Amino acid sequence: MLTPVERGGLYLPDCGLWMDARRPKPFAVVSHAHSDHTARHASYLATAPTIDFMRVRLGDAVARRGIPLAYGETYPHGPLKIQLFPAGHVLGSAMVRIETQSGESLLYTGDFKTRPGLAAEAIEIPQADTLVMESTFGRPEFVFPESETVQAGIANFCRECLKANQIPILLAYSLGKAQEVLKILEAAKLPIMAHRTIRALNPIYEQHGIPMPETRPLDFDNMEGQVVLMPPTIRKQIPADIPPHRLAMVSGWALQESARYRYRTDTVLPLSDHADYPDLLKFVEQVDPRTTYLMHGSTTALAADLRRRGREAWSLSRDDQLELL
Repeated sequence: MLTPVERGGLYLPDCGLWMDARRPKPFAVVSHAHSDHTARHASYLATAPTIDFMRVRLGDAVARRGIPLAYGETYPHGPLKIQLFPAGHVLGSAMVRIETQSGESLLYTGDFKTRPGLAAEAIEIPQADTLVMESTFGRPEFVFPESETVQAGIANFCRECLKANQIPILLAYSLGKAQEVLKILEAAKLPIMAHRTIRALNPIYEQHGIPMPETRPLDFDNMEGQVVLMPPTIRKQIPADIPPHRLAMVSGWALQESARYRYRTDTVLPLSDHADYPDLLKFVEQVDPRTTYLMHGSTTALAADLRRRGREAWSLSRDDQLELL
């Protein structure tokens, strides 16, 4: 009954339930508020912070259709019981646990991170018979540095730029990554200038118990002496004649040697809101499912690694489905 398929989101055809559908559905579960996991559904289940973020990003009408569910509480949906558990990815992100009347269970991770962060709830890991796991960094070369090392690297990059009379410009996605960076800059006592899309989301963090530092609005004419934080899409708006500056992308893809050239930045700083390869393997052991399905990223390679470790694991991508036949 809980056999998953990937169809522009996760779909359970036997019970007609959608999770993170990218096109509007009559009803869906939304794991978190990043745009590639949301749509203008007629009705949807999500945590309260996720609904608040969707209000800012998609408007009041969409937010009013949201059904808030607290972590650990049960929502009955026909013959199913739905629970949400903290995913550690961004504020309000949730793993979705489904249970049938017969006791069969499935856990869908959505995007998740097992390491503690500064701007999201700590992950809680339930057990389930079937696991559907995001595997963005599902290759052995993806082993992130310790969190303290990454945080120190971001702060040091900014201090070195300012000491050299250069403007440090950090590129980070507006929801989640930017707030994690803000907490790092706050601890380093650095002056911050942030783009409006980041500043618009910060009050929601405050409302849900995560204080954010004071930031100045982004002003291209007065950036000197500031650490500038903006989403990657805004880099095209940076004037050509601004004072000397250094550009850094904040991304887990920093572990790839080509990342600096791909992002066209001076450096890439390896802060990620996803689990790395060792954490993915450990996560499967903690959930201890009978079967694991993988979505996004290195699905085929990680599934093969898990099978070599004695786990039944398959990619939900088309390529790996051929191997199943």
